[in-house]
Amino acid sequence: MSDTQPIKLSDTQPSASSIGDTQPRKVKPKGFQLWIVLLVIVGAIALGAFGGYNSGIGARMSAQKTNVAQSLSEQLALAQQDFEAGFYANARGRLEYILKQDPSFPGAAEKLTDVMVKMAITPSPTPTLVPTLTPTPDLRSQEAIFAQAQQHLQNKDWANALAVLDALRKADSTYKTAQVDSMYYTALRNRGVDQIMGTGASQQTNLEGGIYDLTLAERFGPLDGLSDGLRNFARLYIIGASFWDLDWAQAKDYFAQVYQFTPNLRDASGVTATERYRYTLLKYGDLQTNANKLDNRCAALDTWQQAANISPLDAEYVKKFNELNYECNPPTEVPTVEPTPTP
Repeated sequence: MSDTQPIKLSDTQPSASSIGDTQPRKVKPKGFQLWIVLLVIVGAIALGAFGGYNSGIGARMSAQKTNVAQSLSEQLALAQQDFEAGFYANARGRLEYILKQDPSFPGAAEKLTDVMVKMAITPSPTPTLVPTLTPTPDLRSQEAIFAQAQQHLQNKDWANALAVLDALRKADSTYKTAQVDSMYYTALRNRGVDQIMGTGASQQTNLEGGIYDLTLAERFGPLDGLSDGLRNFARLYIIGASFWDLDWAQAKDYFAQVYQFTPNLRDASGVTATERYRYTLLKYGDLQTNANKLDNRCAALDTWQQAANISPLDAEYVKKFNELNYECNPPTEVPTVEPTPTP
């Protein structure tokens, strides 16, 4: 009977409490929160883009430097090929281009010196070697030849000492090897210094020949400070001369170094490093006067003054100096004072 009891209508109606719970709740506005999220996202994107831009700029600059270095390295390799093939003019052009782009590029300055030495030596007529093709055999004992070489060294006759040492080596390449090597070093080192300085048996300066002798001497032992320094300044002199009438700024910089330490160094022309440095200062000052800005033009006054400190300016440059000095330092007008009338 309990299962058949009629269901009360009140049991199927929701209670007051449940009605209150099922009412729709008010939703808080989310627009403000959405804008904050959007701003954060936009800021993150902007920061990422800025970082990427800077990274891209850095990568591009690094790539550009790498490309330039690679290009100069290729030019150096081509210059080496031209040098080995005997195309010295081509090699010189490539090396001068490299030094113009990067004066400190590794190996370029040294290779240019080698090229200049070859260019200076190659055009010279080579003396005939017919008599030496079939030399008369030296039948003297090794001791006698060795003693003669020693005598030439004592007399500072470096050329004959080297000739006798060559004969000794041909006669017996194993005879007193260490002592003969030392004698070779002494003769080559001293003849190289004499050729660079124009002293001793060298009546005329021969920078290229001196560099060559010192380079050969270095095979037998390290050069001392004096000879190594002279070789370096001889190379700088040759490089500076290669820019003559082509690039006065470069020529001035190279001869400034030579003038500072070896002012009397000269080449076969007899022109000293001092004279060449002074002349490059004058010519570089002329270039400065062509500048558009007055301050840059006025810099020529200091350049010409450096030349005048070495030797007084001639009439032409005295006139140039005074005209530019008037432009750069115009005279100030002195106010005139009217006399006070006497009562």
